[in-house]
Amino acid sequence: MRAAFLTDSKDYESVYRYGGSVANEELVLYFLEKEDSGKRIGISVSRKIGAAVVRNRIKRLIREAFRHNESAIKQGYDLVFIARSQLRGKSFHEVEKAFIDVLTKARLLKGKDEEDNNRVH
Repeated sequence: MRAAFLTDSKDYESVYRYGGSVANEELVLYFLEKEDSGKRIGISVSRKIGAAVVRNRIKRLIREAFRHNESAIKQGYDLVFIARSQLRGKSFHEVEKAFIDVLTKARLLKGKDEEDNNRVH
């Protein structure tokens, strides 16, 4: 199942207000369990981090990290990733490491058995 993106400010607001959060030096993750089984992702990068080119690169890297790890993330959550200034200038692998770290802290990664069951053979 392909993940959708959060587009409405009301969706972001409900994740911020009713969800949990975890953080590391590079990313903050807000997450909210929802009733349906899909995943939705939102990405926020402040203007304080840099010009549009820098912000868009960070968003692309976070989306790519999500795409690479989507099958390992539990279903039924809205996720909002907020970039911190330490993410500026990082490589894809560094962004992906920070991405996985916040998901691990939030316990949103599937266990090994779950991941094997969802893999197509």
